[in-house]
Amino acid sequence: MLKIQSLTRPLAQCMTTLSILWLSSCGQISVNTFNPPPPPASWVEPLPATQAHNGKLSALTNWWQQFNDPLLIQLIESAQKVSPDIESAKARVIAAQTAVTIADSQLLPSLTAEISAGRGRSGELLSTPNGLVFPTSNNASIGANASWELDVWGKNKAAKNEEEAKLVGSNALWHEARVIIAAQTAAQYINYRLCENLSTLAKQQADSANETARLSDLTAKAGFLAPASASQSMAQAAEAASQFKKQALQCKLIIKSLVALTAMSEPALQDALAKNSGVVPMPVGIDVPTIPANLLTQRPDVLNAERNVDASSFEITISEAQRYPRLSLVGNIGLSYNSYANEISHNQRHAALDGLTWAVGPIAASLPIFDAGLREANITAAKAQYAAAKSIYESVARNAVREVEEAMATLNIAALRLEDVSKAADGFSVVLAATEIRYKANLANLFELEEARRASLQAHANVFVLKNEQTLAWVSLYRAMGGGWTEALNTPILIFDRDLKQTELNNSVKTPPNQIQVPNPVQVPAQQ
Repeated sequence: MLKIQSLTRPLAQCMTTLSILWLSSCGQISVNTFNPPPPPASWVEPLPATQAHNGKLSALTNWWQQFNDPLLIQLIESAQKVSPDIESAKARVIAAQTAVTIADSQLLPSLTAEISAGRGRSGELLSTPNGLVFPTSNNASIGANASWELDVWGKNKAAKNEEEAKLVGSNALWHEARVIIAAQTAAQYINYRLCENLSTLAKQQADSANETARLSDLTAKAGFLAPASASQSMAQAAEAASQFKKQALQCKLIIKSLVALTAMSEPALQDALAKNSGVVPMPVGIDVPTIPANLLTQRPDVLNAERNVDASSFEITISEAQRYPRLSLVGNIGLSYNSYANEISHNQRHAALDGLTWAVGPIAASLPIFDAGLREANITAAKAQYAAAKSIYESVARNAVREVEEAMATLNIAALRLEDVSKAADGFSVVLAATEIRYKANLANLFELEEARRASLQAHANVFVLKNEQTLAWVSLYRAMGGGWTEALNTPILIFDRDLKQTELNNSVKTPPNQIQVPNPVQVPAQQ
């Protein structure tokens, strides 16, 4: 038997009217019209390119290789592999991808299939040539049910756009997490190399102070030096020994910090650090764009803040659509079979009692009438979030410019100071050499020699500290410039596979990221 559920004339007219309304209103989604204030037209600080440095300016994508330090590369890779921050960022990317899929599914009909089969005996007693029997029959059915919420006001489309904006921001923050871990690891490694040099100088200074104290004690016992002066020398020697032990402790603490960052065993790390002991890596310079606006296109946190503004604007559309009617359409189609019904209809030459059944409709409308101000409150909250997102974006953009300015200021001043402290160190070295010659000619005493040695050691320590400050400023500038990540056409330069493994390979320290532009921020298959 064929069953058709027909629509009455009023319902058909209503459906026609709503369909026209849907076609005229669908896709009218609010667009983010936020125009952020323009960044400065030029940098205040001189570009690092104007300062003398070893080597030429380098791109960010392969900047770490310019250190010529394989251990630094190894430490960065190890830290990125075990970083919980990177794993959390990866989980947020996967969650954002899932949210995009869920939002996209709301734009399409939902279809479910149902299959059933059974065998049973009817409770109806029938007369047959063989007598009275309870008939037994086999029955089966298969069908599909569909439901679709019509996106009349663009709510579902806005929800999808919101989730896509969040996905782009999550992708960018995943890059930022990798850049931060690389910079933190490099800073700890560079500080350890400085600590090694300072520890060596502290040991020399402690030995010098100890020798001075020994001679002072002998001179005081011979009656040629006041006991108070000998006590002062002993106190200075004890203080120098304490400073040396303190410096050695600082080196141990940095090693333990590197162990926590990289998950390497401490003995293996100590052996690796000992192979190039005391050599502070100095990178080549980073090419900084002349116009600060170019910086905002290569900062992942800036892109994330921008996408949050977009997401907030779509949230306003979603909240406003909650005030309007919701339309939904359902339908089903099925095929059934009953062996006994077919047998009866065949014997009595009647139409089949089973077969194809289908129905379309009804179209259901849900109109909000009274909600005690709930929907209006949601709109107000969404607008407040939009205003906050705009303020956060402007703050992030200003902070990006500030970080670059600070790094360049540090580099410029360090380059100027390095010339001064190097001259001072060379001068004290000359004084020490001259004092040694005078001492050998009996024209200077040991106290003068040790004093010249301590001054020379302190001057060389200042050189090490300033070089370390300069190297750390380059690392800060690397991080402030976005760490090699670039943004093109508002899409992340990423290729995902299911586990993000391909992304990690493409963006590892050894291999620069493949700058492949995807047409939209949704997930695309990884290239083999």
